[in-house]
Amino acid sequence: MLEKVNPKKKLGQNFLINKFTINKISEIINISEDDLILEVGPGQGALTENIIKKTKNYIGIEKDSNLCKILKSNYGDKITLRNEDILETNFKNIYNRKYRVIGNIPYNISTKLLLKCIENKEDITNIHFMMQKEFVDRIVSDHGNKSYGRLTVLIQLFFIVEKYIDIDPKDFYPPPKIHSSFMSLTPRKKILLAKDEIEDFLVFSKSIFSTRRKKIKNCINIRSINLYDNMDKRAEELTIIEMIKLFRDIRNDGEFI
Repeated sequence: MLEKVNPKKKLGQNFLINKFTINKISEIINISEDDLILEVGPGQGALTENIIKKTKNYIGIEKDSNLCKILKSNYGDKITLRNEDILETNFKNIYNRKYRVIGNIPYNISTKLLLKCIENKEDITNIHFMMQKEFVDRIVSDHGNKSYGRLTVLIQLFFIVEKYIDIDPKDFYPPPKIHSSFMSLTPRKKILLAKDEIEDFLVFSKSIFSTRRKKIKNCINIRSINLYDNMDKRAEELTIIEMIKLFRDIRNDGEFI
């Protein structure tokens, strides 16, 4: 049961209220009885109600203390709630085995939260997030598209990503000024880089995406530019695999950074 509350703009609150969309998302998530669920920002409980019908293993992280009271009043002992900021939550202290993460994410914390999920990917089975459509389109983008960028590469290095549906502003209260999308992120069983390569690759990717219209050879400072494939291309034209190969070729020759 959704109660009428005054959304707090400073917390980026836009509550999902369209029952059809809520049920569609619940179908996509497809929760089973044994799933361990972490819900980020349950709000008024739009998704919570369907989640706890499927599993008893539920923890919600809600920053708004007033919403915590409403959720507890509505669902009682069926849910465990923590009144805290998800960006400050210790993901290692949620469950003692892998869990699923679900949430309608405020647009102002999207990047920070995904970076936190990368850091804790070993503890996560999969992630289902509702986020700003433009942001989701960047994450799931393929090379050659204008939305393809460093964030795309960073997320897809660690996750297999999929976009499911777009969600109209009128499905929320209050209606946001932007459209939303619902997506999943599944940690890769084997990441595309060795651990000792990650830090250098992040620096490399930042360099080649620093000026989108420049060719790669004009973005990095190395001696033997003509020895490597794809130097005459722009970063957004390379697949992630091609980008990694170029990075490794340069790094293995001792020319990197």
